[in-house]
Amino acid sequence: MLLPLLERETSRRTYHVEGKSIRQISRETGHCRDAIRKAITDDPSQGKSFQYPKYRPAPIFSPFQAHIEEMLLQNDQLPRKQHYTAHRIFENLKAEGHQGAESRICQFVGEWKRSHEAPSVFLPLDYDPGRDAQVVVTIFFRENPTLRGEMASQAVLSTSSHER
Repeated sequence: MLLPLLERETSRRTYHVEGKSIRQISRETGHCRDAIRKAITDDPSQGKSFQYPKYRPAPIFSPFQAHIEEMLLQNDQLPRKQHYTAHRIFENLKAEGHQGAESRICQFVGEWKRSHEAPSVFLPLDYDPGRDAQVVVTIFFRENPTLRGEMASQAVLSTSSHER
């Protein structure tokens, strides 16, 4: 049984600082001796998070990896309707004796396509000065005291041949 964090720290402190035995701590807290022993021996500074190793062996998939890459490279020369999909690659490999799962093939095909796709291109819209003109018309309305409450308008016209 895993003890809550506060009780683990209390058990650890009681054992190491106060010098009480595991049996005595078990009687006082009501937890089993195995849980107290585990709380004492576990290092609190080490996290218990699981991480996959960087390289995981794939004994079933590895022999077929080069063949899958060849099929994916052939997609450039084939018509669109005849492209190899992940399911079609799996069916071909299954006929050749592959015993792995289709999900692993789909995962590899997705990774391969992401690594081989063309990067997105950004084309800035830049115009040469003098080729295009831009006109901005702004109309201001203000109250004119000489016209007794009527509105007078004033237009501002600005042009620029190059504006960013």
